[in-house]
Amino acid sequence: MPTRLDTPWDALRAAAGPGAELTFAPGFTLVHDRGDGVPEAALVAEAVAAARRADVALVFLGLPEAAESEGFDRTTIDLPADQIALLREVSAVCPRIAVVLANGGVVSVAEWQDMASAVLEGWLPGQAGGAALADLIFGFHSPCGRLTETIPLRLADTPSYLHFPGRDGHVVYGEGRYVGYRHYDTLDVPVAYPFGHGLSYTRFSYSDLEVVESGENAWTVEVTVTNTGGRFGHEVVQLYVAFEEPIPSRPGHELRGFAKVGLEPGESERVSFALTGRDIAQWSPARHGWRVDEGRFIVEVGASSRDIRLRAEVAAAGDGQVDELEPMSTLGEWLAHPVGARLLGERMRHVAGLLGASGGHSALIELALGIPLVKFSTFGIGLTPDVVAELVAAAREASPHDDRSGATVPQGRTTGGSR
Repeated sequence: MPTRLDTPWDALRAAAGPGAELTFAPGFTLVHDRGDGVPEAALVAEAVAAARRADVALVFLGLPEAAESEGFDRTTIDLPADQIALLREVSAVCPRIAVVLANGGVVSVAEWQDMASAVLEGWLPGQAGGAALADLIFGFHSPCGRLTETIPLRLADTPSYLHFPGRDGHVVYGEGRYVGYRHYDTLDVPVAYPFGHGLSYTRFSYSDLEVVESGENAWTVEVTVTNTGGRFGHEVVQLYVAFEEPIPSRPGHELRGFAKVGLEPGESERVSFALTGRDIAQWSPARHGWRVDEGRFIVEVGASSRDIRLRAEVAAAGDGQVDELEPMSTLGEWLAHPVGARLLGERMRHVAGLLGASGGHSALIELALGIPLVKFSTFGIGLTPDVVAELVAAAREASPHDDRSGATVPQGRTTGGSR
């Protein structure tokens, strides 16, 4: 049970103080057993008249109780049509409008956000929500919240749109690891507001990104954040790791840390993060465990998933584990394997001729590298199924194994860092 209940109207009047001219007009009514309201011409006219006289109009919009619940799924992310119609009427007579939202789940803003000068997302603010909103609206405090989910332009852009709710009693988890911003950012899908976004009453700059190796597959990431605006505020600094691949095999980048810092105007603070091999690891079904591949990746620091301020390239030594070779392992996997490449080169000199016969055509080389070794049995170059089986046995015998079914191969340490 709530111990107190603040309404925005009471809180706004208290914050404005004696003598302030505030006018309230409901604009629409809510029907609890419906997902929308009932347009009433008299209420709309009253709201429009009040907005015409006002310097600033605060328009409170949101989802009625019947529109969302934990007990059923929503079929739309749109605001009720009567609320958008009211906003359109008000915006025609008052040029300065701030929309304040109350909703448990994300709502689309694409249709109406251009009618507003500002949007304050209140979500479901709780029993003291009225006072909290009044503090932000009157500037007693600077907003410092950040979106924990992407706000799409439309429902059809969401990663589960083609898979949910399924049929015949089955739902396919088709988006896999590409949930939320991982989907939008990997495919560069246009969005209304990205994951991690949030404005305040001041501005911040980022400088002097430094990534220093602190151990095996471990780094310290540091960046300087400066309040370049005119008042105190909080910034939420976000750390991502990114992987540049021509064909994605994992999300383009993923959040790996964040830190909230409060700064006075002109004040700077050095923000530090610890990054480990677990932060760049991928799950390997073959090993039944996590794997850290050798190679380069990007450290990103920014104010949202699409407001990346600084980037640095880093080299990872990897975990030293190499997957076992199989007959269905591709030619490229054989040539990249420290043992398999040697065995294949000793046994089959035709491989070099096969690649050379492409005449330098990269497309043909890529095609050959992607073919499983056992499939070359039809090429007439001596890679019969029996020969491939012998190569697989020799590769396994030459590679010592650990409990994760990988071959242990010594590797040198690599250091990556950038300012």
